[in-house]
Amino acid sequence: MILAIYGTGGTGREVHEIVRDVDPSGERWEEVVFVDDVTDARELYGSRVMPFSRLASELSPERVEFVVAVGEPTSRELLFDRVTEAGYGLATIVHPTAHVSPSARLGAGVFVKMQSIVSAEAVLEDNVFVQADVIVGHDVHVGRHTQISAFSHIAGNASLGQRCYLGVRASVREECRMGDDVVCAMGAVVMEKRVPSRVLAMGNPARYVRRKAGSKVFG
Repeated sequence: MILAIYGTGGTGREVHEIVRDVDPSGERWEEVVFVDDVTDARELYGSRVMPFSRLASELSPERVEFVVAVGEPTSRELLFDRVTEAGYGLATIVHPTAHVSPSARLGAGVFVKMQSIVSAEAVLEDNVFVQADVIVGHDVHVGRHTQISAFSHIAGNASLGQRCYLGVRASVREECRMGDDVVCAMGAVVMEKRVPSRVLAMGNPARYVRRKAGSKVFG
């Protein structure tokens, strides 16, 4: 099996390095390649780089599984859809220093980095990316394509919608019900039990600013 890392930016390079910890002997993946539709590079960190169109023409879905390695939630969704609509599967990858409860459920394409904790009965839906030193409490539910930055803490029984973004050291209170497309800024402390969709949460305690439909976290 070949692992295709979709993205050559910072997240993609981090994923490439972590793969060596996850599969040091190469038993899980015979080769690791980068997929990027805009770069002119043909090699990075000793791995081949190619656009998705070339990979799809040369390698069948039976030979490749993907991980989406970009931080922008809307872009994560776009690339996930492109991959799955072409018939490719996604790899679920957990760093060996992370702890994932046996009762937790991880969807396709979930990536969990170093020292993070996913507690009892937690659910991470497809294509969720968990950075290092994150705590996901018991019975938490995280929607598809969400990005959780380093040192964030989601307390027990909270739920996050799709395409959410938690900045570094953001905290979400227990039993919070968060809508889709919510951005929690760095260090934000969410104390409300309900957070509407498409808002930016900032400060401690967090205050909320309406986001424009389709707006991105970066850019």
